Amino acid sequence: MEDQSDRSPLNDQAGAVASHRDDRIAQIISEFSEVFAFARSHWASYAQEVDSDLKGVGMIVLQLVLRKGPITATALSQMLDMDKAVVSRQIAKLRELGLVEAEPAAEDRRVMLLTATPRATELLERIRARWAHAYHERFVGWSAEELEDLREGLHRFNASAHDIRVDGPAGRCTRDHTAEQ
Repeated sequence: MEDQSDRSPLNDQAGAVASHRDDRIAQIISEFSEVFAFARSHWASYAQEVDSDLKGVGMIVLQLVLRKGPITATALSQMLDMDKAVVSRQIAKLRELGLVEAEPAAEDRRVMLLTATPRATELLERIRARWAHAYHERFVGWSAEELEDLREGLHRFNASAHDIRVDGPAGRCTRDHTAEQ
């Protein structure tokens, strides 16, 4: 016979709330999968327009360098949860195309800090303008408040994921770490 001593309305309610939360998170993950597929296909097509050898991940790396730079390849690989060799190949291609520059960090000359070139900034602005059209179509009917709630929620979600580990010279030379000094 089942022990009913732990079954109270309060415990049942807490279990239902936890189950509902788990269901919501699973639904959010599913929605993110669709967003990622949409973004991946767009970035891949934009990458091909820049150079036939550039991959969609290269455009993602470039966007992160622009937003977070100066930044190290190590920090990029941690943020993207990608093997550093994959990120390094993308950076090499972006440097070859004149979209990314690498300069030694003042704190440790062995560490290379990556920044986007003016050409990259201009290129990404053009791409964002074209991409914005696709998003504007998807946001038809959304109120300003709904858009702000989404932006705020995504910013909060993204900010919680970018805790770069300070695990050596590369981590100590990131923009966020040097700003804390």
